[in-house]
Amino acid sequence: MADNALKKSRKRRHCCPDLPAKRRLIDPSQSSQRRLVLYTPSSELLRCLGLFLRRRCYKLDLSPTQVIGWLKNIDNYLLIMGYQPVSFLSSGSVVFLYMLCRDLISPEADTVEQLQVSLLTCYFITHCYTGNENGYPETPFLLGSRKAFWDRCLSYISIMSSKMMQINSDRQIYSETLAELKAVGR
Repeated sequence: MADNALKKSRKRRHCCPDLPAKRRLIDPSQSSQRRLVLYTPSSELLRCLGLFLRRRCYKLDLSPTQVIGWLKNIDNYLLIMGYQPVSFLSSGSVVFLYMLCRDLISPEADTVEQLQVSLLTCYFITHCYTGNENGYPETPFLLGSRKAFWDRCLSYISIMSSKMMQINSDRQIYSETLAELKAVGR
């Protein structure tokens, strides 16, 4: 009995948690400050992210499924190589990735490779910030020079550091970002 209580107290709190589809009790005095977030499947959110990037990078001949493929290929590689026990592409991680892409990926991307470089850098940062492991290999995320990759990572982190902290600590910001991503898919 005491062992179960100890195990429950050791649960790790994840950034941008996937909320179950059940209702949570909300104190009526706080109901105007909090919103109920319902679970959205990661596959739907990935589709919305693909549509967002297709619209954002309007100059490119880009398919939303192409973007999803890049992300799933890396996810599968990390699973096969044993860097993660389960798929990383959860609803919470896709919302976090969307927040980075929304603010960092330029609509002026001239080539698909330029978009892919930025997206995979955002994806690497998402893994490092919200992932379960202490470190992820850079290799599957790396396109081009290693030095340019790390310079881009540091630049992106410098730009987004405060927003990454906010989405982690403020459930309302997470909920608003989730709603914004879902609206892209409508």
